[in-house]
Amino acid sequence: MARLRDAIRIELPGGEATVKKGLVGIRDRFHVDVEHGEDLRIRGNVVDHEYEVERGGEKVAEVSKRWFRVRDTYGIEIEPGVDPVLVLAIAVAVDALAHD
Repeated sequence: MARLRDAIRIELPGGEATVKKGLVGIRDRFHVDVEHGEDLRIRGNVVDHEYEVERGGEKVAEVSKRWFRVRDTYGIEIEPGVDPVLVLAIAVAVDALAHD
């Protein structure tokens, strides 16, 4: 991964994806530009690790801290047929961008 200004580029075997952070009002917003694929959107409370990754309005993954009681631990549930490496890299990138 390479960090750009308010964005992190993820290198993938078939191309790359870029996680971008945009500020709207008081809430953070994230968008993932996927080269050679459909873009993704992050919705929910990123700061508290309670959000979903969506593609075309459909949930493809969910990140949640509520499943665990251990501090700084959260789980990621990935729908079948979705690239788990991409989703895990997105979660790491979002965490890095949201928690400077």
